[in-house]
Amino acid sequence: MADNYLESQREIINSMQSALVPQIEAANRALTSNWTSPRHVTEHYARLVSAFTDNTIAVTKLVNNAMFANLEAFKTSVQTARDNVKEISRIGVNSAKTFEQISRDTTANARTTFSP
Repeated sequence: MADNYLESQREIINSMQSALVPQIEAANRALTSNWTSPRHVTEHYARLVSAFTDNTIAVTKLVNNAMFANLEAFKTSVQTARDNVKEISRIGVNSAKTFEQISRDTTANARTTFSP
């Protein structure tokens, strides 16, 4: 019952608006320009909101694309840094092994050279 009442009220309001809006627009045209009519104001507002929303979505997509591109570049640089650290570590280990071998050879040669 309440639904029927609300629906009938909506229909009454819609019919009153459809009957009154042309008269209001005619009065507005006589007094001011056409942009002040309620219909045009709502159309302009709807277009403004739509354009703002479209621009916001476009900017969000651009920011996301830039962020993901930078993230991929960062991942690549981190992987390159890891590879470089491994290589530097390998070079350090090889240098230590070479130093150890040279020290042993030098010690062995010194013992054989100075032994009585």
